[in-house]
Amino acid sequence: MMKSDKLFFVIPICFTILVGWFSWSALKIAPQMAADHLRGEGLSIATAIEALTTAEPDPEVLARFSTEDIAYFFVVDRDGIILFHTNPKLIGTIWGDPKPKLDSKSGIREERKKLGTGEEIYQLQTRIHPTGGNCLLTLALHTYSSDKVIRRTHTAIIVTSLLTLTLWLVTIGIMYLLCRDKQRQLTMRRQDELAQLGEFGAVIAHEIRNPLAGIKGFVQLIETASDMDEARLYAKKVVHQSLRMEALVDNLLAYAREDLGEQQLTDLTPLIEDCVEMIRMEAKLAGVEVVYLPQTAIYAMIDHDRIIQLLLNLLKNGLQAMPDGGVLLVESKRDHYQAAITITDSGIGIPPESIAHIFKPFWTSKAKGTGLGLALCSKIAHAHGGSLTVKSTIGVGTTFTVTLPMEK
Repeated sequence: MMKSDKLFFVIPICFTILVGWFSWSALKIAPQMAADHLRGEGLSIATAIEALTTAEPDPEVLARFSTEDIAYFFVVDRDGIILFHTNPKLIGTIWGDPKPKLDSKSGIREERKKLGTGEEIYQLQTRIHPTGGNCLLTLALHTYSSDKVIRRTHTAIIVTSLLTLTLWLVTIGIMYLLCRDKQRQLTMRRQDELAQLGEFGAVIAHEIRNPLAGIKGFVQLIETASDMDEARLYAKKVVHQSLRMEALVDNLLAYAREDLGEQQLTDLTPLIEDCVEMIRMEAKLAGVEVVYLPQTAIYAMIDHDRIIQLLLNLLKNGLQAMPDGGVLLVESKRDHYQAAITITDSGIGIPPESIAHIFKPFWTSKAKGTGLGLALCSKIAHAHGGSLTVKSTIGVGTTFTVTLPMEK
């Protein structure tokens, strides 16, 4: 899995961790919040009951006290006699435990109990002090409202869990589609490579067969040569055809090479000057004037040999575009954080319909050639993080521009 694919999972992973932390915190806090709510409500009601009995000593006044949260309550005096009960039939009866053990700090006793009906209630016991007495209040509350906190917490956890699951399903779905698209692109690339390989084989067969046929013919002529001078002439032609095959193999190997060699910080100006000097004699014989307008030092991280190969290919391509002579102008300059090298010829130009194809491997408009020269140049430029572009006008000339990332 690529680094970019791994980063794609960062959001759902972070969201899952956040949801997990939220769920754990909510599950931990919700029961305590419900218990605190019940205790607070119970103490408030107990205070109200105590105030009511203090203001009106008659226990019967409690019969008018009721809230929807109260399941039942009753008041027991110190002798265990029930002074008031929400069930009137129990008033005056003796309750079994008039002195329950209350908490020494809070003065209350609380617990959850299950009624015979199956309902779970919250029961709170505390001392109240109506006028002239010390009584025990037992208060039972319905837990519906307070348990809403827990129910809502569970609902929120279920919803967020479903959202998390949905997020993961969407993420996995997107990753599946991306992987399928990558696989499709890889398949298409392989098909293109196979098609290119077939074209590659056809070009090699064609380009090698011609020199081989020439070599075979000239060798046969050497056998029948009448004198040494004639044999030497045929031998030179054999060498020429052999050099053609060697150049073809070199171009093929250079194009097939994927990695760059050791890259070093290099001043491009003297490197361009060296390339210009290498083709100057060939240009002179072709009637071409080579003009180089150097820039001050321009440094870039490059594979020295590969950039020389690129420039020589472009320079020779420019010479070939001027069969009747002309001017080959070479310039170098800074363009923001890029080094730009332009090679302009005053040749015949490139037809507009051919511009889109000139950087494709094995495409050529020349009678002789493999069509690897410009494809190789483009590949070298892109391998350095740069580019190779072209502008051409029929009858005026062509300009190739090489851009390379410049050392800041």
